[in-house]
Amino acid sequence: MVCQRAYKFGVVSIPVSKHADEEPPLKSRTFLFSLAVRTELMSDEWQPAAIIEQKIALMKQDLFTYVEANIGTIENDIPLFYGYLVSRIEKGFPDISDAVHDQVIDDVTVKVLETSSRSADIEFIERLFNYAARIKRKISGRLIFDIIYGFKLIDLGKYREAVESLRKFRKIDAIISPAIAYCYHILSSVNPPPSTTRNPQELIPPALALKAREEMIDFIRLKPPINRLRLPQIVAEAKINKIFWFMIKQAIEWFPQEREYLVVGLEKAKKDGNVDIRSELLAIATERFFDDMDFLRELFQYKLEAKDTGGAAAVIKQMMQQYPNEIEPIYYGLELSIVTSQPTSYARFRTLATQKNIPSNVLMLLDFIFEIVVGNRNDAFACLEDIKRRLGKKNHYMLLIEYVAGDVFSDDDKKARTAKRVLIDSIDQYCINLLKMRPQPPQKD
Repeated sequence: MVCQRAYKFGVVSIPVSKHADEEPPLKSRTFLFSLAVRTELMSDEWQPAAIIEQKIALMKQDLFTYVEANIGTIENDIPLFYGYLVSRIEKGFPDISDAVHDQVIDDVTVKVLETSSRSADIEFIERLFNYAARIKRKISGRLIFDIIYGFKLIDLGKYREAVESLRKFRKIDAIISPAIAYCYHILSSVNPPPSTTRNPQELIPPALALKAREEMIDFIRLKPPINRLRLPQIVAEAKINKIFWFMIKQAIEWFPQEREYLVVGLEKAKKDGNVDIRSELLAIATERFFDDMDFLRELFQYKLEAKDTGGAAAVIKQMMQQYPNEIEPIYYGLELSIVTSQPTSYARFRTLATQKNIPSNVLMLLDFIFEIVVGNRNDAFACLEDIKRRLGKKNHYMLLIEYVAGDVFSDDDKKARTAKRVLIDSIDQYCINLLKMRPQPPQKD
């Protein structure tokens, strides 16, 4: 039996159970009725995006609770469950974007998989993912399930099958190649069956160990994007990230002179907010590549974020020893002096900046920020007037600075702190761009 379901983007055919016209069990009806009332109330009037996001999150939690309480019913009639799922999403959020719609489908589907007692049943997993993919709006909706399926095969110890499943996605996201390498690495440690029973095309452990290393070499060559996939949180927090970090650390050990594994690892650690891994990788990077400005820069920023001013000062000293003719260490010295409100240190680095011919407009902006940080209102606005006089009243950036500066000395502490933070961050980025200290992203054609 097939149901023709109409969407704004067209008509999709969804296979429906022969019991689709029957009412769900009482527990299911009670849940679905309460959810229907809540979602109908959601669609009566316009609401801010933040409120809608909260209500979508609440709806997902309700659905997760329902999945946990009714997993047996869902396992026995997957099409009926997805029919109700689509209905609830569309009734509650008729104008939901395709991306958010599909993300809800992804999250609920993975919740079903993780809750089900049949999560090790390959046939069940394929049926679940097939139904879920059919009700997603984007044509590429199957991709995320295919990738999750590959990682599920790893969970089940089906490493050879996982390699075949994931191989075609190596360029999609940085998590894929390390997972493939992990499969080879695990297989290389397993004793092979006797040659009389082994498939002659199957690689033996020494060859598999080599394949693991080759895969990690290809990983650096391919340079897949980091965190491109929006994986359901329950998956991202599980074994996927553990496999990634295990293989990155293996590659760092296998290829100690290759810096790119550290670069990739640091980028992902920052995006994930993984402070422990970031600290660990920085320690390795600055020991092996002690004169690499990229790693010294990362270490300085890390120390600043951790409020380790002594550590940040030590990094600046190391930068100045390694790069005595560069202006970047001096700029960081000025930045640290501002953050710590140290007039003596600021004056010393400002003298060095003048000797290195750092542009006067950069120094004027930093003087202005320093006076704000130390609380010298009159001196700060005197600096601002001097900047306006030199740069011109029609400088658009100066108009913005002047507007925000009016809130810095507000009696409202929260308003003042926010304005100060905005000014410091904005002027920092402006000066960095003027000095062209950090590598800029490539220009698009």
